[in-house]
Amino acid sequence: MHVKILILGAGLTGLSTAYHLEELGQTDYLLAERQAVPGGLCASQTIRGFTFDYSGHLLHLHTPYGKKLVKQLLKDNLARCQRRAWIYTGSSRIPFPFQANLFALPPAQRQACVEGLLQAAARADSAPKNFEQWCLQAFGKPIYDLFLRPYNTKLWGCPPSELTCDWCGPFVPRPSRREILQSAQKPSRKHYGYNAYFYYPKQGGCGALAQALARRLNGLRTAMTVTQVDLKNKTVRAGGKTISFDYLVNTLPLPLFLHLLKGQPRLSALAATLKHTTVHVYNVAVKKQFAPFSWIYFPDPQDPFYRIGLQSGFSPANAPEGTGSLYIEVPGTLPHNRHTEKRIWKALLQKGIIDMHDEVLFSFWQTLPYAYAVYDKRRSRTVGYVLQALAKQGCYCAGRYGKWEYSFMESSLLEGLALAKKLV
Repeated sequence: MHVKILILGAGLTGLSTAYHLEELGQTDYLLAERQAVPGGLCASQTIRGFTFDYSGHLLHLHTPYGKKLVKQLLKDNLARCQRRAWIYTGSSRIPFPFQANLFALPPAQRQACVEGLLQAAARADSAPKNFEQWCLQAFGKPIYDLFLRPYNTKLWGCPPSELTCDWCGPFVPRPSRREILQSAQKPSRKHYGYNAYFYYPKQGGCGALAQALARRLNGLRTAMTVTQVDLKNKTVRAGGKTISFDYLVNTLPLPLFLHLLKGQPRLSALAATLKHTTVHVYNVAVKKQFAPFSWIYFPDPQDPFYRIGLQSGFSPANAPEGTGSLYIEVPGTLPHNRHTEKRIWKALLQKGIIDMHDEVLFSFWQTLPYAYAVYDKRRSRTVGYVLQALAKQGCYCAGRYGKWEYSFMESSLLEGLALAKKLV
């Protein structure tokens, strides 16, 4: 079997690449997906009338084409939502982002944050060497110690001093010093961050977007697990078949893809230098209607989870009437077993998110083996070298996992468009 363009992985980037190839008139392609349904981590599953995504998957649309494409695909099946996010730390409940809502802190912590910010402002600025230095320069030590250090240590599985600051620009809101100081006196009316508003399908969960793309494709094949990639001979073993190609598009996690390479030990060996986190997601269906919120951050070390999202809050169709559903994100360093579940329920009760009288309908675990690409000191150089070496052999990597980056869903859609144009 031969195709001009072979795409590995029918996540959002792979689906977008195939969709735009067809839009540009290129139908000589194959999109291979190992699962029985397309979407990757952007798929959704329905259980007993509840719809669950694979953790929180929300559409942050900031470009005219991104908005146009999603609205064209989902039509009336799309709603715009306002973020309702909080941070629970100690006995405080602080609106997100922490650094723009110091008024919600106890007086002593609030004063310490103000003094720390002024001390940071008085120091001469220099280029930060890591994420820790970036935080200290931008916000001062108390804000860093109260939220940014413990939360990001949970999220990334390592101290912020071991992370670069390549990733944080779009993802860590940076109010001005004046705005931070004003927030110590009164709540801010400004909406900070890229996710102050987001879009979400009214029906079908986030997977509705993947399904809308998939319905428009003729070259999608599911249940095709890739077992070997031979770039020299331009062949791939997938689903028990040998497929030859002119160009290869990889959206699989980059370390996984490097292990599949045949006869390229130097590239394959670099997979070990690409670090990532694993996330376990504990999904819960409860006979209860929760007070509205989008998600909550939990930086305190004693809490087993780092974030909880209200899945039923994104769309009424995600849960039957009179019920609610949560997704609870747990670092992959903790086992998903009964002991962890007991810790989760204890913390939920202590935080007042549930109470003893709430009826739990069911719960289940999901595991995201490649959740976040870790931005350590070796990542940038290694990824740059690998992507260049692969491109010279007619293999283009794309998407959050193919390019081993931290990005959001609109980026995947736009990368698919750019890559399709390049290949055509």
